[in-house]
Amino acid sequence: MRISNIRIEETDEWARLVVDIDSDSKRYDKESTIWIGVEKDNRWMLSKETYNCFLFLPLYMAMYYHENLHISGKVSKQLYRNINDYLKPIMLSFSKKLSDQKIEVDGFEEVTPSDKVIIGTGISCGVDCLQTVYQYYEKEKDPDYRINGLFMLNCGWHGDYYENKTYKLFMDRSAKNTAALKKLGGGEITPYLVDSNLHAFLPLLDDQASFFCIYTCVFALEKAIRRYYISSSYSYTQMINYGKRSREKDWSEYADPYAIPLMNSTTLTIVSDGCQYNRSQKMELISDWPFAQKSLNVCSGNVDSGNCGICAKCIRTLQEIEAIDKLDSFSTVFDIEAYKEISMLQKCKLVVAHKHGGFTEENYEFFIEKGKKMPSLLYAEAYLFPHRVKKVIRRIIGKK
Repeated sequence: MRISNIRIEETDEWARLVVDIDSDSKRYDKESTIWIGVEKDNRWMLSKETYNCFLFLPLYMAMYYHENLHISGKVSKQLYRNINDYLKPIMLSFSKKLSDQKIEVDGFEEVTPSDKVIIGTGISCGVDCLQTVYQYYEKEKDPDYRINGLFMLNCGWHGDYYENKTYKLFMDRSAKNTAALKKLGGGEITPYLVDSNLHAFLPLLDDQASFFCIYTCVFALEKAIRRYYISSSYSYTQMINYGKRSREKDWSEYADPYAIPLMNSTTLTIVSDGCQYNRSQKMELISDWPFAQKSLNVCSGNVDSGNCGICAKCIRTLQEIEAIDKLDSFSTVFDIEAYKEISMLQKCKLVVAHKHGGFTEENYEFFIEKGKKMPSLLYAEAYLFPHRVKKVIRRIIGKK
């Protein structure tokens, strides 16, 4: 696989860092280039000095297609050595679909940093994200660590690259998040949009490589960003207990805390943040923060209205909020009444399944920790029995 001809191209609205991609394998994507774009006013954030950002997703692809990777340009020596010596073995342990392949580059060089320093993180208004913003913006005083930029990335979380609705959803979510940010910071924090075609390469990889798209976007802006926090989902303890279950499925849950520190250059430091807490602790940390109470958004695909209160993500979050008696504090962003109607059903499911996964075990233990009485296993099984019967009947009727 060959990566070459790095350049900056402009459209009416975007400035893009672009490279050509060529390979001997028959790939499933339709792309001849890889690109990452920022709004034209932010063109200064892009640099052609190195190919650092194109060490990540192309490497995953090369290992997936069993090809060596040749980059016709220079990269950071520190980053190159860390990837070769340490990151590749972690990748090989993550997926049996990957094979060990050589990385060839044309030399070494470091990016010249800009005078403007950005300390950044992604913004989605989910629990993990808001905990990072709360800790490193709301509470942080040290300017070397305090967030001053929030990034909205279009690299896989908004849908299929080849569907028009994906870009629209990215822009709609970005507009909503930008509007929310007006309530935060009074101009001290700046939103940035980052577009890309990185998710064009994901379907064949079963989305296992989605976090490599984040690394690519961040390093594309290495000239501007000095420190970037990537919000984790699993805690250190959950990764130890359940990390193996994420093999072949979720790279972040399998490897982020020990892989991300290897993805640093002399200019840019990426941090896996949030592993020091579990999800329930994060929710408790931000529960009294007015911005979180007005802006928390965990509902899948929900853009214009509040969280539904009954989907899996909403239920998981509302159980954490219920355990700390803060449901009323989040009534403007959740349908609390809809949740209350199914609260007992969901608690019974939690009692029955709490030993089967990291988040179910965590929520069950959080209820107990906060002194909440949970249904007994016998009661939970009895409560769930008619619901299971109805489910079976619906399945049979549906088949007929």
